[in-house]
Amino acid sequence: MTRLLRDTMQDLRLAWRALRGQPAFATLVVLTLAFGIGATTTLFGVVKGVLLAPLPYKQAENVAVLWSAWEGFDQTWLSYDEYEAWKAEIPAFDDVALYGDGAADLTDGDQSERVRAARVDRSVFQVLGVSPIVGRGFSEEEDRPNGPGAVVIGHEVWQRRYGADPSLVGRSIQVNGEAVPVVGVMPAGFKLPLDFTAAEATGIYLPLATDAPSEGAVPGPEFRRGGGNHGFYAVARLAPGATVATANVQLARKVEALVQANVYQSDFRAFAVPVQAQVTGGISTVLSVLFGATALVLLIACANVAGLLLVRGERRRRELAIRVALGSGHARLTRLLLAESGLLALLGAVGGGLVAWGGLVMVRRGAPSSLPRVSELSVDPWLFLYALTAAMVAAVLTGGLPVLQATPVTPADELKEGARGATAGAGRVRWRHALVSAEVSLAVLLVVGAGLMVRSVRTLLSIDPGFTSRGVLAMQLSTPSVWYGEPAQVVSFWDNLQRDVAALPNVEAVGAVRLLPLASEMGDWGLRVEGYTPPAGRGTPADWQVVTPGYFEALGLRLVDGRLLDVRDGMDAPLAMVVNRKFTELYLAGRTPLGVRVRIGGGAPDSLAYTIVGVVDDVQHNGLTREVKAQFYATVAHFTRAPGNPMRTMHLVVRTDGAPRALIAPVRRLIREADSRLPVSEVRTLDDVVRSAIAAPRFAMQVLEIFGAMALALAAIGIYGVVAQVVMMREHEFGVRAALGARPAQLAGLALQSGVRQVGAGVAVGVLAALAATRLMTGLLEGVTPTDPLTFAASVLTVSLVALLASVVPARRAAQTQPGEVLRSD
Repeated sequence: MTRLLRDTMQDLRLAWRALRGQPAFATLVVLTLAFGIGATTTLFGVVKGVLLAPLPYKQAENVAVLWSAWEGFDQTWLSYDEYEAWKAEIPAFDDVALYGDGAADLTDGDQSERVRAARVDRSVFQVLGVSPIVGRGFSEEEDRPNGPGAVVIGHEVWQRRYGADPSLVGRSIQVNGEAVPVVGVMPAGFKLPLDFTAAEATGIYLPLATDAPSEGAVPGPEFRRGGGNHGFYAVARLAPGATVATANVQLARKVEALVQANVYQSDFRAFAVPVQAQVTGGISTVLSVLFGATALVLLIACANVAGLLLVRGERRRRELAIRVALGSGHARLTRLLLAESGLLALLGAVGGGLVAWGGLVMVRRGAPSSLPRVSELSVDPWLFLYALTAAMVAAVLTGGLPVLQATPVTPADELKEGARGATAGAGRVRWRHALVSAEVSLAVLLVVGAGLMVRSVRTLLSIDPGFTSRGVLAMQLSTPSVWYGEPAQVVSFWDNLQRDVAALPNVEAVGAVRLLPLASEMGDWGLRVEGYTPPAGRGTPADWQVVTPGYFEALGLRLVDGRLLDVRDGMDAPLAMVVNRKFTELYLAGRTPLGVRVRIGGGAPDSLAYTIVGVVDDVQHNGLTREVKAQFYATVAHFTRAPGNPMRTMHLVVRTDGAPRALIAPVRRLIREADSRLPVSEVRTLDDVVRSAIAAPRFAMQVLEIFGAMALALAAIGIYGVVAQVVMMREHEFGVRAALGARPAQLAGLALQSGVRQVGAGVAVGVLAALAATRLMTGLLEGVTPTDPLTFAASVLTVSLVALLASVVPARRAAQTQPGEVLRSD
C-alpha cells in the first residue's frame, strides 16, 4: 500500500512536470474542462436549490394546494362555500385552510411602505406545519368577523423595517393607517405556496375573517355570504394514509353530486396538487432541458480534451517507447497517463467551481421571478462535491482512449528511423475522427435546441397583446379606508391625481386600472346578461377590470364599437360598462351589444344593472398564450355602487412620448403632494411587464444560446485539430503530389476531405438525435414544433459553416506545401 501511494505521488509529480512543460496545452485543456464542469455544476446548483431542496413546511409531502376549474379557467380560486364543503366532506383531508393575497401600507411617521399582505385563516400556519419564531399565530377570537385586530410579521420585514426587535410582539404598528398589535413573527425562509413565483414574498399576515377591508382578491367582511365568489387560495394537509390521488377521486365524486344537484355548472372541477409540484411544476421541464444541455456541453468538452490527449499521445509515442525500453511496464505507463488526465480534470474542477460560483450569482441576479426559490441559491459543499464527481467522470472519459492508444508501444518499432509513418498514424487517428464526429453531433443537438427556443421567443414577442406597451409607465398605490372612508373620496383622489399628472410635459394620457394586462390573478364575476340564457349547467362568468377614465387611451386599447368610458361616467351617472370582443362572441352572438343591460353577481337588482356602451378588442391576461376570456370594464365611481367595492388598490398608468422612466420622479412628487402618506410600489414600464410575461422562455433561450455557442467553439477546436493532424501526417504525401504538379487548391481539398467526412457523419447523427430529443421541449415551445424544418436547416448550416471555417487554416497550410523542403527533410 505504501509503495502504491509512493508510486502514485511520483506519477503525479511527473505528470505535473510534463504539463508544466506544455503550458499552452495544459491551459487549453483546463479551460475546456472548467467551462464544461462549471456549466453542469451551475445547473446542478439550480436544480438542487429549486427542485430538490425541501420546502419550508413540516412533512411537505402531505400538503396540497386546492383549485377550482371550469371552461376557460383551468386553474382558479376557490369560493368560501367550496372551502367549507371540502374541509367537512373530503375524508382525505385532515384539515383545510383558506387565504387570500393583497397588499397593505405600513406607516411610521411620514414614511410609508407598500408590502404584500396575506389574509389567512388561523389554520394556515398549522396546515403548513410552521409556527412563528416569536409570539404566536392568530387566536380563534381574532379570526372571526369584528374580532380584535392582529398582525403577524414576515421575517424579512421584521429584520429590515424593525431591526429584528423581539419586543415588537405585543406592540402596535400602523397598518393601512390603523394601529394593529403584532402577535407573532414568522421564521426566515417561510413563504406561502404561491409566494415562490411572486416578485416578492408576503410581508405581513392578517386574519381572514376580521372586519378589516379587503386589499386584494379576498371579498369584504361579508365574505361568508359570498357564496360562489371565487377569490381564495386553499391549502390542505392530508389525513394519515391518504394521498393526493385519493383526495382527487373524492373531490371528483363530490363535485359530480353537486353538479347533479344543479349547485355547479356541468364543467366545474375541483382538484388538489402536491405543494412541491405546485411550487416547481412550472419550471421543472425548463430545468430538466437545461441540465441535459449542460451534460452535453460536458461531453463535448470531454471529447475535445480526449482528442487533444490523443494528438499529444501520438507525439509522445517515442518518449513512451524509451520509458518501456528503460524498464517501465505498461501498468506504470497507464498510471502515468491517467495521472495526467486526473490532474487536468482536478484543475478543471477547481476552475469549474469558480465558473459555477459566478454562474449561480448570475442566475440569482438575472433569472425571472417565475423561477421559484432562485433567491435561495447558494454555493455549498455539495456543489464542490458535484464538481469533483464531474471531474472524476471527465478524467475517465478523457484519459481512457489516450491510454488505450498510447500504451501498446514497442520500442523496436517506435525507435527505429522512419517508424512514425503515415500508415501507423492513420490507424491510430480513427478514434480522433470518431470523437470529432461525436462533438459535431452534440453541437448540432444543442444548436437545434437553442434555435427552437429563439423561434419560440420570437413567436411570443410577435403576439398582439391587445395594448401598446411602448412609452407607458405604471406604479401601484392604494387609498386605505381609514383615510378614504367614503367612495367619493377615492374617486376624487384619482380624478385630481390624473389631472395633475396629465399636466406634466410629454404626457399623452393618464388612467388607472385594478390589474395590469398579462396579470395572472384576474379572477371572475358571475353575471346576468340581458337576453342570454346559459346552457344547462353553465354560468356566465367574466373577468373584471375596474378603471378610471383615460385608462383605455393610456394603454392604447382599440375601440371596436360604441364609446369608451370617460368623464361622463361619474358617481351619479347611469351605470355603464365596456366589454371585450370575446364577451360579445360568447354572450351576445348575433345581437347588437350596445344598450344590453348586465347585472354583476346573482343578487343585483335591476336598478343596479350596467348598460354596455362600448366594445374593445381583446387584451391578453394570464400571460401571452392563455385563452382570452370574456371581460368587462367599469369605472371606479360605478363599481363603488355595484357591487359596492371602492377598489382601494390601483395601478396608475401614464403614456408619454418620451422616456417613461423620466416621469418616475415627477409623478412621485405629485403623489406626495396629493397625500404624503401613500406609498408607491411596483414602479415599472409596460415593456417590463411584457418582458416578465416571457421571462422563463427567454431565460431558457439565453442559457441554451450560451451552451450552443460553447458547443460550436469546442467543436471548431476539435475539427481544426483533426485537419491539422491530417496535414501533418500527410505532409510527405502532399510534397510528392505538389512535386508531380498538384495545384494548391487540390492539396487544400485533400486536407479538407477528412474534416468533411467527420462533419458529415456528425451532422447526420446529430440531426437524428435532435429529432428524438427535442420532443422533450414540447411544453416549452410556442408557435414552433420540436421538429421545425427551418430551425433544423439553419442549425445544420451554422454547424457546417463553423466546421468549414475551422478547417480553412490547416487546409491553407496544406496548400502552401513546398515539395523541395518536404522531400529534402524526408
